Amino acid sequence: MDRTEKHQAEPKMERLPDGTMILRRAWPQLGRMLYQLEHDAIDSNEHLNDVQKRELRAKIKDILLEHCSSYEQQYAAFEYVMRGRAVEIVGNPCYMDKDGTLHDLPYTGLEGYYVGSEAKAGRSGLTQAQIIEEEANIGQELLHTLKKDAIANYAWASFAKIADPDHHVLDKDDLKRINLLWARVIHRLNQRIYENEECKKTPLEQVEAILHNDSHLANDRTIQHEYSMIKEKEEASMQGEVPTTVKQQFANDRIFRDRMEEHDRFRQETYARLKDICGRYDRIVYRIEDSAFSNANILEELHLPKPPDRTSSPPYQVKLTTEQVEGYLFLAHLGENGGNPVARSILTSEKR
Repeated sequence: MDRTEKHQAEPKMERLPDGTMILRRAWPQLGRMLYQLEHDAIDSNEHLNDVQKRELRAKIKDILLEHCSSYEQQYAAFEYVMRGRAVEIVGNPCYMDKDGTLHDLPYTGLEGYYVGSEAKAGRSGLTQAQIIEEEANIGQELLHTLKKDAIANYAWASFAKIADPDHHVLDKDDLKRINLLWARVIHRLNQRIYENEECKKTPLEQVEAILHNDSHLANDRTIQHEYSMIKEKEEASMQGEVPTTVKQQFANDRIFRDRMEEHDRFRQETYARLKDICGRYDRIVYRIEDSAFSNANILEELHLPKPPDRTSSPPYQVKLTTEQVEGYLFLAHLGENGGNPVARSILTSEKR
């Protein structure tokens, strides 16, 4: 893909007079992968006539679009959060570059996973700036992992493309790695609400959890002895404080329920806003061009409701290091590819 095609592949956004948004993206490299997939299938069945060949190509496209449909709603929700709804969680953050200039930080689309983990009256939690910092650290960790892998496998070219995707063309292997990285981020943040203070286990509970999951350790005499000592010590420390402990447990349970209710409500509201007046989800529209390898392309168009205006929240500066800013921006871009249904479908439609 040349620079013209690279520019064409970048998402384009159109805001309509009513505030709704249309996101358009072209995937020429994936279009050519689809073209190759179609013709490989035809070449392996030489006995097919022209009608059967057309039917086979149509079937392959149907399989791809079927895979896409399983990701469409969550992708639309991700884009809706990233295009504006994240303002409800992290406000309007900005950062200062090396030259001392302030820039708005884009949303990553992952902010919804932090709903319920914010600090509020009567409970501990993260500030808006701390949420941004944690996202930056996640992105920084991903880049560090990629760099270590590049060193181990002499894969600097691949690292450069994934680490700086705005200036490089991504191929199938790059997209596979991005898809895996994105899945790791989602898996990690799906559990984020359990990292809050009231969910932390005591040393005894941590040991019990380990022993419950490992029968070999549970039957080890030395470990059984140490477990008994920890249990006796904790029970001794709790003597005379049982009412306080029970009261604290009730308080922790209430806080956790409140967090989960907020988390679930945000998710439900996000999906509800994506529905049309008839209560249906607008599907992403695809157009597939595959008459020739040179112009093969997959075009997608996503309609989103009017997102909240981030300028409704006052700006604030997040103090990030250069590496953290790099990690944050990488994480923000990662979802554009890792969460996209076309990119994910072209990969899952092939046997790995």
